[in-house]
Amino acid sequence: MDVIIVSKTRMSNASCVGGVLANGRFVRLLDKYGYNQDINTPLNIGDVWTIDFSELKEKKPPHIEDILIKHMTFKFSFETHKKMIKYLTEKLNVKIWKGGPNVLFDGKLYWTNGGSGYISERGGIPDNSVGFWMPDKTLIRNDYERKVRYTYQQPTPFGIVNRNITFVGYQEPVNRIPAGTLLRVSLARWWAPNDEVEKRCYLQLSGWYDLPASKPPMDNDIDIDLPF
Repeated sequence: MDVIIVSKTRMSNASCVGGVLANGRFVRLLDKYGYNQDINTPLNIGDVWTIDFSELKEKKPPHIEDILIKHMTFKFSFETHKKMIKYLTEKLNVKIWKGGPNVLFDGKLYWTNGGSGYISERGGIPDNSVGFWMPDKTLIRNDYERKVRYTYQQPTPFGIVNRNITFVGYQEPVNRIPAGTLLRVSLARWWAPNDEVEKRCYLQLSGWYDLPASKPPMDNDIDIDLPF
């Protein structure tokens, strides 16, 4: 079956590669042993590969996308991300979340006091761990502890709160991601700092596709001084 590579994220000594199969299914391409792809993997965003694969036997939701690649053959690359996204949305009917971050992952995200999004078993498990998102507000770069982050300023009855998303992709970071840009988001693997704390899957940003051309700011697309 053919697969379109739609995301590639950095890990310590590997690359996490996401794709969409010809039937519209989201997948995460592991090697035949169940490990992430090598850091120098030839799989790149926009590539189309023909793959022979099997299912990972033990999957822990929401990470239901894992498949084991037995063999793969390069087919072609989309000329532009725009053409790839058009094919994904018009031919494969891939869903895109639109709006604020609260629409992501079945609306089951919680937020830490520091503004990081996550899911946990107590709040319910979403149907999957990856997806496309088109935010309705500009995301502003806001690095923290040497990690690249982007902040969405969420209006609430009590004022504006910051929703922070760590960037884990290979692209060169930008200062602003304009409203209306198509993004790839995912949930990291289950993790807890120790046995006394619940395990969580944290929200992360894998990358973006074709930043819109510069335009005058709209009312919901203005620069706001971040309080940090």
